[in-house]
This record gives sequence, structure tokens and C-alpha cells, in this order.
Amino acid sequence: MKWPSFTESSPNEAYNFSSKPRDQWPVRVLIVMGLLFMSVFLWVYFQPQNRGYSWLFALLTISVLFKSLRLLHEWYHYWQVKPPVRPAVTRDWTVDVLTTYCPGEPYDMVVNTLRAIQAITYPHTTYLCDEADDPYLRQVCADMGVRHVTRTDKTDAKAGNINNALQQATGEICLVIDPDHVPVPDFLDHVLPYFENPKVGFVQCAQAYYNRKESVVAFGATEQTYSFYGPMMTCMGQYGTAQAIGANCTFRREALDSIGGHANGLSEDMHTAMRLHARGWTSAYVPLPLSYGLVPATLSAYYKQQLKWARGTFELLVTTYPRVFGGLTWRQKLHYGTLPLYYLLGTVQLIDILIPILSLVLMRLPLQLDLLVFATAYMPIFLTAFLVRQYAQRWLVERHEAGFHLVGGVLASGTWWVYLLGLVYTIFRVKVPYIPTPKDDKPRNNLVLVLPNLLMILLTLGAIGFSLYWYGRFTLNNVYSQLMIGFGLVNVLIMSINVVIGQEVALLAIGRFIGRIGAWRPDFFWSMRLVAWRFRYSIYYWLRRWALPLFAGVLVLTVGMGLFTYNKRTDHLPRHLRFATTQPFYLGYLPDGSSPASRRADTLVVPFHLAWPAEAGSPIPGRKSGPSATKFPLLFIEPTGLGADSTGATRAFLRSILRGERDEALTEFAQSAKEYASPLLVSFMPHFDDPARPWGLTDGRDLALFDKTWQYVVSFCRQQQATNIIWVWCPTRPATLVAHYPGDSVVDWLGFDVVDNPVVDADWKSHSFAALFQPLHTTVRTHPDYSIRQKPILITQLMSATDAPTAQRWTTEAIDLMRERYPEIRGVVFGQRAAFDRHHAAMMTAAE
Repeated sequence: MKWPSFTESSPNEAYNFSSKPRDQWPVRVLIVMGLLFMSVFLWVYFQPQNRGYSWLFALLTISVLFKSLRLLHEWYHYWQVKPPVRPAVTRDWTVDVLTTYCPGEPYDMVVNTLRAIQAITYPHTTYLCDEADDPYLRQVCADMGVRHVTRTDKTDAKAGNINNALQQATGEICLVIDPDHVPVPDFLDHVLPYFENPKVGFVQCAQAYYNRKESVVAFGATEQTYSFYGPMMTCMGQYGTAQAIGANCTFRREALDSIGGHANGLSEDMHTAMRLHARGWTSAYVPLPLSYGLVPATLSAYYKQQLKWARGTFELLVTTYPRVFGGLTWRQKLHYGTLPLYYLLGTVQLIDILIPILSLVLMRLPLQLDLLVFATAYMPIFLTAFLVRQYAQRWLVERHEAGFHLVGGVLASGTWWVYLLGLVYTIFRVKVPYIPTPKDDKPRNNLVLVLPNLLMILLTLGAIGFSLYWYGRFTLNNVYSQLMIGFGLVNVLIMSINVVIGQEVALLAIGRFIGRIGAWRPDFFWSMRLVAWRFRYSIYYWLRRWALPLFAGVLVLTVGMGLFTYNKRTDHLPRHLRFATTQPFYLGYLPDGSSPASRRADTLVVPFHLAWPAEAGSPIPGRKSGPSATKFPLLFIEPTGLGADSTGATRAFLRSILRGERDEALTEFAQSAKEYASPLLVSFMPHFDDPARPWGLTDGRDLALFDKTWQYVVSFCRQQQATNIIWVWCPTRPATLVAHYPGDSVVDWLGFDVVDNPVVDADWKSHSFAALFQPLHTTVRTHPDYSIRQKPILITQLMSATDAPTAQRWTTEAIDLMRERYPEIRGVVFGQRAAFDRHHAAMMTAAE
């Protein structure tokens, strides 16, 4: 690598940071409105009726709260972004500049840094803290007038190396520069004036990188630092709590001596800052790029750095932070209590990956919030947060830093397992050795490092495939499941990009190929790049400038969505009842003349038995008047007047339908259904294979006759345009399910009675819901006709004919089993109104 030098003073033409008095109030307006929108969103989110499946809701809540707290942390640092005024210089300082060397680091890099340090215009003494006591570097130091310092006791890694040199250094000010950083000549001229304040213990400047375009990893890792070194650190400096960054931090020697020298640890810079602040020292921040260094350019180097930082900051949070807590100001307590929590991003990202997987496998939702309401509550906070961040980009350090920073965000999301490993290592006290970030790591096609992301990609795609196969129509026709598939595919995209980023040799080859193509028409490709660059940065510029006017558009959108949502929510007409979307779940009870609970009336199913006389020319009677709030009548059309030879009469009844002799009755019924103008659940001859019913059939030829009749009745009503009829096919025996399924096109729902009645059972014993329902469930799931597996199931009667305490326990256990094992059950009709009243709220919450 060609190591650069920087001879221009700072700030140069690339400098971007600007601050005017009028810049503060627009961002504060946006933040205040963002806080209002966040409050509304969280109020809607935590409404009891919106909670989904309990532990999925808990996982989602962790993610939502973490992201909300991160947003608050960011806005807290945007509230007061005002660069410090450089004090007047009244004295001179004696200055020591220290840099380090570890075995294996490139000689050329260290020599280049030493030359840049020697080129600093302010008088100073340069020290090389050489851990290897390298003869070549000893000679270089002698030639350049640099003091060479080494040691035999190698404890405390970088901190011990610096502290060893401090025993020989005598300057009042100590600047620590990493060996990959190249300072500008006027570095000290910008930082020393702040030490005129005797309370300032150290001064930190912005960090910039000269290899940000070396690779995708380097570009993304650099993007992750922009907001931190721009508006956030500037705000920290306003309350004397600028964070020390070990690569280019300037210390007052008296302050370092007051805490016994540079603190050790994986995050030795943060540890040193914590102890200095606890001792009463303050810190200042200079938003100028006064040195340029290396950012990790390979995935291996990046992951090593992030693991070291995650493990180090978590360690400080659980060990050092409690010890120094009493000496910190309230802002410093907040600062050091929240900064390490960034690395909980790994845990939250894992949660975000697992939620779609678990939701699709279990067919359970973490949230049962109506999507329109969710969008109305969430979009304002999302758009306001976006505008706040764009407005704050006026405080980024260099011009090229403007943008949406997508590469940095994707890279951080793919680093979830590294951050999680840092947390696990902290909990189980696993030590991570202090290893300097590799400076000349070679590109490679990584397989092991991308395995965690690759595994999660396979799990997510497997969950999507399983859901589509196992639940079929529930997934395909359910907007909530589609949303979970969408979230899962977004996760797959992000993790796939990280897998591709890890194939560094392949990406370099692609880059060289693109370069060769560009070499054919260099002028053309350069002009195209220039046009794209100007277009992109003009977007960033206008977003920064017009953030507040754009927010007026957000307000208009919010009001409009609110009004639209209110109007939609007052319309309770069901959507996609035929396919039983995850929301709502349909409940009912056998009618007893009482009124239903009005707040659940929009999903209430009440059965009615319509007696169709077997006598020729008899009409199908209309249902008797039910409760006025009945939303979904469940109409059982049952033949009556069959006489002593009920089987023969039923057979004749079916044949008369097939001959068209009862078309007039069916026409009147279809017209009546159309006039109802709302969905009707209809079952023709329910329990047709139950010999205990007068119309029950057992002979295979009779059941085949019923199949044809069912198909005829359904097709006839549909020809009459009675499309609001939802056809519920109600067999009772598993064998009938296999041999006499009439087909996908003429069955919308499956209907089953599940009744525990010891009196009629052969063994005179009570049986659990699982024992009664499982044979039917297994038959459906293994049916040779795949379409039947996709049908929603309505329990047309759920009841235990036992004593009241036993019946109550039986029903409760049945409900729990439906939640855990049977997501295809999308509706239940309770045999007793008391059971409905007792369980409907729990059923709605669990199922939705």
C-alpha cells in the first residue's frame, strides 16, 4: 500500500461542518414533533388488544424499545450541536507525541507516521513505543531524531506500552497517535488552546480515514463513524464529556498522572476517559480531521475490531462504570451508561431475524394491530426520524460523508453475531486478547466468517418454504403472513449482502473487470460517474436544506392517513373471510336468545338450522330472527320429513336435487342470500356421514351421491351470483375426508364438531380435545389432495357434556391446544354461551 502524507492545514476544501445560530431551532422542532409521534406510536403499540402471541410480542417489544431508545439517544445529541470557540492562546506548552509499534506491523506505515509527526509545526518531542525493540526501527528513530523506547515487561498491551514511555517523557501535554494515523502539520495548533481551561483533561479531534475506498468493508465501516464524529461528538464536547479515541487523543499530563497513567483494557481509551471524568476533569472536542488513519478493509479485520470493542465496552459497563459512578456528573452517567448499549444491536438484530422465522413456522403473530392503524402510527415517526438525520448532516465533518449510509447500516446488521459474542463473552467472563487491528490484512473469500449469516438465510428461507407448504392458503392469502415473509426476505437480502461482502477476492476481480470495461471509454464512464455523483449529492443537499418544509408534508400525510384510517375503521365489512386471514378470528355460540357482546359482534358466528322438507317442491325456509348484532349466520340446511326409511328417503332427496327438481328452491335461497349482502356461512347436510343423524349416510355409493349433490348445490348457487356464501363442508369421520372430499373449488371451510360426551362414547370416558380432534387433523394434514390442507377449519360445536368444573377445565385446555398446535382452526362455535363469555377474549388475543 502507498502510505499517504497530508501537508495541507485543516480545515481544507473538503471540510463540511458549519454551524449558525439559526441552525438549532429547526432540528429542535423536528425532535419535539418526533417525540410526540413516538409517544403516539408506543401508546398504540402497547394497547392490550393489540398484543399478539405472548412471547413473540415480548421479543418484538424488546426490539421496538431498543430502537426507540437508540433514536432518543441520537436526538439527545442533536439538540445542542454547537462547536466550541477556540480560546485565545496565552502560553506555550511542552509537548510529547507518542506512537506505538507492535511486531508484524508494516515498517513503511510506521516510518510514514513518524515523518508526519516530525512535520508537526508546533515544537514537540516524538517517541516511538516499540514493543519489539526492532533494530531497524531503532536505527530509523536515530536517523530522524525520534526517541526510541522499549520495555521487557509486556503487561497491559497498548496502555502499558504508553505508560512505559510516559516514565521518560516530561512534557506538559501528551499526544497519542496510532501508527497507522497520519497527522496534519498544524495538529497541535488546533488542540492546545483548549488546555487554557485548567479543567480540561484531554482534547479529542475528529477521526478520518484515507483507505475508505479500498473495499466495501472499509467504505461501510467508515460510514458508521460519520454521525458519531460529526454532530454527536460535538454535542458531547458541549457538556465536557467528549469521548477519548485512542488513535489521536491529546492529554494533559497532569490529568493522566492523576489516574496513574493510561488505563488498560480492550477499550483502553474509553476506560481512560471514564476515570478522568470521574476525577473531575472535563474534555473538549474539535470537529476537525487533524489526522487520517486506516479503517479495517477486510471482514476479518473488521470483525476482530468490533469483537474487541464490544467485549471491552461491555466489560467497562459491568465493572468500571459502577466504581466510578459517584464521581460522574448526571450527563456523564447517562453517557457511559448508554454508549456501550450500542453493541446490544447484535441481540436485537438476532431477534429481528428470528421473529419472522418463528411467526411463519408457528403461524402466530407478534402483533395483532391492524396494518392500516400500524402504518398511520408508524410512518410519521419513521419519516420524522429520517428528516432529523438528514438535517443533522450539515454537521458532518467532510463533504463526502453526506448520504443515507446504507452500506454502513447493512454491514452493522450483518455483524450481529460478533456483537452477540461480545455480550456472551462478558457474561461468561471469557477473555479476549488485546490484538491491534490488522493494518495489512490480505483479502480472502471468507466462508467461516459468513456462516452465521448463511445459516440464518437458510433458516429464514426454510421457514418461508415450510409455511407455504404446510399452511398453504393461510400464508398465501393472509396479508399478515405475507408481511412476515416480506420481513424475512428483507433479512435474507441484508444477510446475503454481508455474505457477498465477505467474498473479497471475488469482489476485487469484479472490480478489475469493471475497470477494464471503463478503460475502453474512460471519458464516457468518467462523465457518467460525475453525473451520478452530482445527482446524488444534490439530493442530500436539498434534503438538508428543505427538511423543515418537507416535514410540513409529513404533517399533511399524517392527518390524511389518520382521517382515512378512521373512516376505514368504522367500516366493519369483513375482508377475505373465504380464506380466513389471520385477523380476525371468528367466534360463536349456540343461540339462546341473549344479545352478544357488542365489541366482538363484527366477528360473531351464530348457527341456525334450516329444515328443508323432503317433500317435492318444498322451499328452503329462511332463518329465524336472530340477535340483531349477528354478523355471520352459520346456516345448516338439513333435510326433514324423511320417514322410517330415512336412508332411502335421503337417497331420493339427493337424486331429486341432481335431476333439477329443486332448482326453484335453490334459486329462492340463492336470491335471499344475495339480498343479505354480507357473508353467510352455509353447510348443506352437515354431518352427512354420521349414522346418528336422520340424513346420515354410511354406504360408499350413497356418500358418492352426496358428493355429486354437494357439488351441484354449490355450483348452482354460484351461478345465481350468490358469491357471499361461504361453503362449510362438515364430515365427521376421517375415512370420509379421504374418500369423499368434493374438491377444492366447492369447499371454502372445513367444519367439525368436537364434543366430549362420555354418555355416548363407547368407553363411557371423557376425552381431551386433542384425542377427539387429532385423528381429523392428521387426516387433513396427510390428505393426498393438497388443497384440503389449505382450508381454514371451523369448530362448529365445541362442548364438553360433563359437570360444570370438568367442562370448564376441558374447554380451557382445548383453547390452549388450539393456540399451540392447531393454527388452521380459524373459528370456534361454543356449545354454551357461558363458555363463549368466559373464553372469547383469550381466544381472540391468542389467535389473532
